[in-house]
Amino acid sequence: MDMGKYVIVLSIFLVSCSNTIDFVPTDSYNEIAVWENEQSVNLYINSFYRIFNEYFIFGNKPIGGDATMSDGLTDLAKYSSNSPGEGTANLIMTQDGYTSVAANHFSVWANAYAWNRRILEFLDDLQKYNTKFSEPVRLRMEAEVRFFRAYIFFLNYRSHGPFIIRRSLNDPVEMAINSEKDCWDFIETDFEFAAAHLPASWPINTGDGRVTKWAALAMNARAMLYAERWQKAADAAKKVIDEGGFELESNFADIFLNDKRRKSKEHILVKKYRHTNGLFHGLDETIAPSGDIQGKGGRLCPTQELVDAFFMENGADFNPSSPFDSSMYLQRESRFYATILYNGAPWKGRTIQTWEGENASVGNGLDRFLAYNSSPYPNTTVTGYYFRKLGDESNLNFDLAYRKSDQDCIEIRLAEVYLILAEAFINLNKRSEAEQWILKVRNRSLQKDVTTLKPDIKAELVRERMVELALEGHRFWDLRRWKIAASVLHGKKFHGAKITKRTNGKLVFERVAVDINTRIYPDRFDRFPYPINELNNNSKITTQPNGW
Repeated sequence: MDMGKYVIVLSIFLVSCSNTIDFVPTDSYNEIAVWENEQSVNLYINSFYRIFNEYFIFGNKPIGGDATMSDGLTDLAKYSSNSPGEGTANLIMTQDGYTSVAANHFSVWANAYAWNRRILEFLDDLQKYNTKFSEPVRLRMEAEVRFFRAYIFFLNYRSHGPFIIRRSLNDPVEMAINSEKDCWDFIETDFEFAAAHLPASWPINTGDGRVTKWAALAMNARAMLYAERWQKAADAAKKVIDEGGFELESNFADIFLNDKRRKSKEHILVKKYRHTNGLFHGLDETIAPSGDIQGKGGRLCPTQELVDAFFMENGADFNPSSPFDSSMYLQRESRFYATILYNGAPWKGRTIQTWEGENASVGNGLDRFLAYNSSPYPNTTVTGYYFRKLGDESNLNFDLAYRKSDQDCIEIRLAEVYLILAEAFINLNKRSEAEQWILKVRNRSLQKDVTTLKPDIKAELVRERMVELALEGHRFWDLRRWKIAASVLHGKKFHGAKITKRTNGKLVFERVAVDINTRIYPDRFDRFPYPINELNNNSKITTQPNGW
């Protein structure tokens, strides 16, 4: 045993008054201390939850895991910065060659194998010390860790396609890429093992931040959707729906309210944050209206394309050829009002003002529109809109918004599982079954139930995922796996609403392009390259995929 391998950051539970697990770094542990008893092993297992810090929505990875950034690559959203860093999404989508074998912002590869080594070390030692624990406890420990292996390699496949399956610490350095089938089998087997041996829920005194049987099943359903194993995706999704005890929230907005996040009946897997314990993120600084935190907000803004995608309250399509004025914000479905902050929308006891004054005597609205490329860091909307969804309306401490953002991060929720089931049924040629699950999701947000969908049910599913899951990190990856990313993104400029306030008080709306350059999506983006270091050190891999 290499004692040095245990010089690692571990995490422990701190149970708050809301019975929530928080993960806080502690001292290093050696082998003897780690395997002393079940409690110390649990502390070791907690360290694997750091993967969620890196790859959930509010994580540190700029593209590979950060959902808000990946949605900024699509027709849903526009980043306001035109500089490297926060402007990375804009540079990726407008400069061919900005993403390369040597500089791949989508890579998960190195991190996946670093975590895999730690997972293999844990599994080896679990076998070594297995007599110290009962069989159910051993199986639960193994299941919890194998969940994370499946999770990280699902992300790896999503970016790079087939990978190297390393099952042993003694595997040679040079190994060939495994087949697509073997890779998906590997991910599926780990998720299935986790589902079989993880608890359906954890004791209340351990909090509600741990992975469960239902999280494993739901994530397996998502993975099998990507694998195009339609029946397996349907089976896993249906089991979560039928047996998990989850329910759709009757009010869409309640899913994302900070006070509701702690107890939503729709959440299946979430990452918990608590600023009081030093666990926070910068989401409010990214999406808040600039009037909330002058000089910091408005860094990621919804596009007019997203605004147009929401339905009317009666289920009819919004007509983009209608008068381009404030009437387009009337009588829309409830998801629109829960997702978009537009000029005139109520917010934190005030009204959003995205207009620019016709002249200095009129002045500018508090949340004014500023054209993209007018400043390296405009820190205000470049589309005429802000995101309400995921924002914390209860956060009134504007000056400290960055340090006070602690909204929980939802990895997977019941509505997504409904849409996974619907998509699986579409591909199994079961239209009526697919239709009912799409309608369950859509009708929640309408004033009047819709009973049938249009003939092109695949297009209905694509649009439903676009509006239901906006800003949750699915759109870019959905477009890729559907092989429609180039047609949706390439050669396009997306739009916003520029509003000018005249001296007589009249607001004049103008639909404007918010991209200076047309966006690009080369076909090779459908599968990102292996890291150059892997090819340099592994003679078993001789070529890059997909034209890289």
